[in-house]
Amino acid sequence: MSTVGFWQPIYQLFEPEKPLATSEELNNFYVQRKNSPVERLVTLISLQQDPAKFLLAGHRGSGKTTELRRLQQKLGYEHTVIWIDAEFALNKFNAGYAEVVILIGLEIYNQAKKSDWKLDRKLYNNLENSLKTVVKVESQNEEGAFKLPEVMEKVGLLLKRGFDRQQTRTLNVLPVLNDIIKNVNSIIKAAEDKRLEKLLVIVDGLDKHERRTTLDMFCRSSLLAEPECHIIYSIPLELRHSTEYSQAKEHFDECLSLNNLPVFHCDDNLRPTTIPHDYGRQTMKKIIDKRLQKLDRGYQNKTIFDTDALEEIAEKSGGVNRDLVRLARTCCEVALRHRKDLVDAEVAKEAVNKERQVYNLNDYQFPVLLDIHYTGKLTTKTHSLPHKGEFIICDELLQNKSILGYEHEIGNAWFDVNPILMEDLERWQKGNNK
Repeated sequence: MSTVGFWQPIYQLFEPEKPLATSEELNNFYVQRKNSPVERLVTLISLQQDPAKFLLAGHRGSGKTTELRRLQQKLGYEHTVIWIDAEFALNKFNAGYAEVVILIGLEIYNQAKKSDWKLDRKLYNNLENSLKTVVKVESQNEEGAFKLPEVMEKVGLLLKRGFDRQQTRTLNVLPVLNDIIKNVNSIIKAAEDKRLEKLLVIVDGLDKHERRTTLDMFCRSSLLAEPECHIIYSIPLELRHSTEYSQAKEHFDECLSLNNLPVFHCDDNLRPTTIPHDYGRQTMKKIIDKRLQKLDRGYQNKTIFDTDALEEIAEKSGGVNRDLVRLARTCCEVALRHRKDLVDAEVAKEAVNKERQVYNLNDYQFPVLLDIHYTGKLTTKTHSLPHKGEFIICDELLQNKSILGYEHEIGNAWFDVNPILMEDLERWQKGNNK
């Protein structure tokens, strides 16, 4: 029974890099969680007449894309929703507010044309001319006259490459960006007046960009808050807790956090404990069970993951959805290799050890990890490295998911070491008599 044919259908149910995007996937695999901000966003956006601007922060893999797809699904009946995937449209190593503004303008233009919003042709012409100017400014092109399809293609390639940072620093593109925003806002207003429904733009994928680039996007300029429609950006959790975050929040109505499902309780002072969190763990197990329900009849009445194995991967995932799915996938691989037809505790522990290898901890990080494990709070301790200068260690640990963020029942945030790394921390403690 422990053959490729047995494990392959199960293995394929667990795709860690694939969020739930379609209505069918959401209906089949989504598990409701208490700490989802979607219901609140639905209420806030439905009540707002003026354009509302939001940020959604969370770890990579926490489920932000899936939650935003649910928001799109819930509001799509009464709003025109434009989904923008910045992860693939922009260069994650060389992008800033300029590229995001242009991307928003380009996507609204494409949606208006594709859906035939029947707007005044002059509105389109104005935005087209702005985009032509972008190509000329960035490429320092002569007077060459571009045909429209060529312009749109060049703009897309430009976004993939990223602007020359010197152009952005010297503000050569700023007048063009202001012009793009003005023309985009004219299209938004005309479309909302004509269609009698509000426009909602969801910009996903910015949390996948380097910290330096996201700081540039949200902390160096207010341009991302200037489109006159409802708009939501996903951002990395480390930006939400950065010392520079105060510059970003001034331009947005609110920043909501999608915290991880807790696998341990904290105490009344928001300090981590070793008491298992039943709700968090049961929710993680439901995520596994929902996927297994899609197996055909040949798997009915078969136990795929035993109780101890589910407990192990739920705990070691730290409550991060993607990491749970990845652990389940690795369990299938390990079980096949050992010719087992069941994921038991032994298989689960081997899968956890395999996944632990992707984390690399440095000596200077361990004292900070220990502080966080005892206090539940981030620190502002810094370290300096030749290739990156001085930096706050917690920013790095958040980015690498070496520490994870949670939310107490009363709404306060607390933090703990990723459970998959606790053995490493304990070994360091013993070796250093801490």
